[in-house]
This record gives sequence, C-alpha cells and structure tokens, in this order.
Amino acid sequence: MSLPPAHRWPAPAVIGKFEGIANGAVCATIWPTRSLQTPERWFDELYLWTDGFEPTPVQWSRIQLFGLRRALGMLEREECKQIAVTLSFGTVQKYDERIDTQLRAHALVAHRLSVILRGSVELVRSHYRIRAFIDYLRAQQIPVGLRVTAPRLTMDLSAFALVQPDFAKILAPASNLGEAWQNLTLEARVVGISEQWLIVAGLQTQEQLELAAQAGIGFGQGNAVRPAQNPFGDINTSQRATWAPEFATVVRPDDQLSQSPSPGALEQVLKIRS
Repeated sequence: MSLPPAHRWPAPAVIGKFEGIANGAVCATIWPTRSLQTPERWFDELYLWTDGFEPTPVQWSRIQLFGLRRALGMLEREECKQIAVTLSFGTVQKYDERIDTQLRAHALVAHRLSVILRGSVELVRSHYRIRAFIDYLRAQQIPVGLRVTAPRLTMDLSAFALVQPDFAKILAPASNLGEAWQNLTLEARVVGISEQWLIVAGLQTQEQLELAAQAGIGFGQGNAVRPAQNPFGDINTSQRATWAPEFATVVRPDDQLSQSPSPGALEQVLKIRS
C-alpha cells in the first residue's frame, strides 16, 4: 500500500540536534474524519509518524508536542475548522504544563481542538494526573477521545475506565464479514461508547464503508472516506476550504463557546484532585 501524501521535517529540527539522530524524518498527514450516517464533517486528524529512525518515548513526546503546536497554528490561520491530535499518557504526565501553555497561547481557537489519548494504563504512574488533565480539557470544551490499539475494544477496558472518552478510534476489522462489524458496535456499548461516537480508521474499500455504515458506526477515516492530504502543501489549504460547504460541522449537544483558561488553571485542577 502506498504511503499517504505527507509533509516531512528533518528529525533533528523537531526533536533536537543533540539527540544523536543525524538522519530520518518526522512526517505528517491529514486524515479527514467524516460521518458515515449523515453529510457531516468532524475534525481533520493531524497524524504523525517517523521515517528512518525509531524514537524513544521522550522523543515521541517531543514529536507530539510539536504536532500540537502545529495543529493549533492551523486553527489560528483558519486552515481547518476542527483538528485532532494524539497525545500519549506519558506525554501528558511529563509535559502537561507545556500543553497548558500552548492551549492558553491559542485560547481563542483551542475549543476547536480534539485530543486523542493513547498508551498503556499499566505504565501510567499517576492516574489522578491523567484524570485532572482530562477534566481540564473538558473545562475548555475540548473533546477527549481514546485511540484503541488492541484489535478489540474490550481488550482495553482499563483505558476506557481511566479516560471515560467522548469518542473512540479503532482500526477497521480485518474481516469483511458482517458479524465482525456488528460485534464492533456491541463491544462499543460494553465499554460505554455509543457506536455513533466510534471512529473506524483504515476504511480502504467501498465494501468496508458500507459494512461500517450498516453496523451503525458514526464516523470513518480512510481512502474510501476521504484521501489523506499533505497538511502544509500549497494546494491543500485551498482544497480544504472547498470542502466546507459540503459538510455541516459536528457539534455535540453540550458544546458551548469556551472561555479562555486562566493562568494556572491546570495547576488548580491538580490541587483539587490531590
């Protein structure tokens, strides 16, 4: 399968030239997230990966912080209506104050951001710190999702219990049998997510798209939904601008205009929860 169109940065420019990585690149693409049931668009996910080197956990955190900064900049420049980024539990534990600083620096657009959390709960040192961070995001009207890396939703019950996500994202089932897709919606209910707030990624064929829609899954990503885009290409900005009239933006019933977070708001939440 061919790689999606992507923007590339030299790895040292992103994670630091003193990290001992002379070659390699950090790559970014945009995966549009679209409703499978209605003519609605949700967010464009800024998806990052590396090419030519395997980053350490600390380097991955730096890459994720770089992605957050880039995503907020795209919102500021009106290059997209809503955008999502992924943050690992480790990044939140190490750099929650830096994340807070970025959100406060972009307070007027931060409510148009969605954060997808991922990681192993077994490696989380402080559950209360993760929960405090989630509460802080929701206070700014930022939806919080969970990226499930296991093949089945119910294999990540501890993560669902910790995050209590507004939505969840998982790769499409390998099988094209209808039963596999129906089981996916049943498992979503078991873990506490309505199938209407489930994102299935990797939809590559029309058959997969139809199976997902028939199962009642709310949202999808993949070439069968919308092809990936270079997030910082010259053509991409104008292309995304032409999509806007085709879709209504997804707004959850309890969404409201956010207020700018006050300095030290995250620290206040942490003190309350401690």
